[in-house]
Amino acid sequence: MSRTNVRKRRKKRKVILSRFAAFLFMFSAGLYLLSSLFLRTYNNHLSAQVQTVETQIADLQTQNDALTVSIQTLSSRDRIDSIAADSGMSLDQENIVSISAAQE
Repeated sequence: MSRTNVRKRRKKRKVILSRFAAFLFMFSAGLYLLSSLFLRTYNNHLSAQVQTVETQIADLQTQNDALTVSIQTLSSRDRIDSIAADSGMSLDQENIVSISAAQE
């Protein structure tokens, strides 16, 4: 083989190698951009879901507080006494029995 053929092959290999490196770099840059866009979109979606769930939690806490107040109102001693009095019942202290834990 002559020297010119060897030099041409080496130059051809360098050109092919440099083109491959450039292609690989561009491909990697494209993948980086796509992945960063995907992750940003996914992060925004998750943030929106978190806000929705937090809003639902706040609504449920408000409902729980309202129900707690309603339960306290309905179970008040005065209300029970008035319903019993309307039904003709009365409180007789002699009929009340207290049970305490046995002491050893």
